[in-house]
This record gives sequence, C-alpha cells and structure tokens, in this order.
Amino acid sequence: MNDTNKSLQVVQEFFNAINMGNMEKAASYMAENHQYTGPMFSTDNPEDYFKALGNFEMQFNVETQDLIGYENSVTHVSILNVVSPVQASIPCCEVFDIVNDKIVRQRFFFDTALFPKPSV
Repeated sequence: MNDTNKSLQVVQEFFNAINMGNMEKAASYMAENHQYTGPMFSTDNPEDYFKALGNFEMQFNVETQDLIGYENSVTHVSILNVVSPVQASIPCCEVFDIVNDKIVRQRFFFDTALFPKPSV
C-alpha cells in the first residue's frame, strides 16, 4: 500500500472510531505528540484533544464528504452534525499530516458563526 492510500486509511479509521464513540480506538491513530489546531481550541497531545472535545458536552458525528490524499497529507471535507442538545450541520475542512501511520498534526476549519449556542 502506498503512502497516500495508507494515510487515507488512517484518517478514515480515525473517524470510524469517533463515530462509534470509541475514543480509545480513535486515540490509537494519533501520535503521542499529536497537535490539533482549530477555531475553538488547540492541543498538543491526544489526551488534551479528547478532554477539550468532551468539554463541549454535545453529541455529534462526522459525515465525510471527501478524503483527498497526497503522500502523507489528507484533506478531509466533511459535515459536522451536532445532534444533541442542539442541532446543526456545519461544513468543515480538516488537514491531517500522517507520519509512521499516526496522525501527528490536525488542522480544523469551519465558520464559528455556524456552531450552535447552548440554550440557557
């Protein structure tokens, strides 16, 4: 399997685990020094990444629209479907860098104005 296909597989399996709610399995696709940068938070390791996700207290799934691979990079075009406690469908783009079959860097982009505000 070439680098591009392997990188695409790593990202697809990462999202399969996320959508199954298996964060331990999702973390297995991440390097120990995984760096995440996004509009809502940034982290430097998988533990902090999942902690920050959990702080949103929302149920969601990621609907892949397209995976575009080139060597050790993958661009993931998706819809972030927030299902509870509020609902929203947010178009997103994410760029992954893969080294030794692990995600080392993940950059997430979306319009923050589309992110649902929790009801008070």
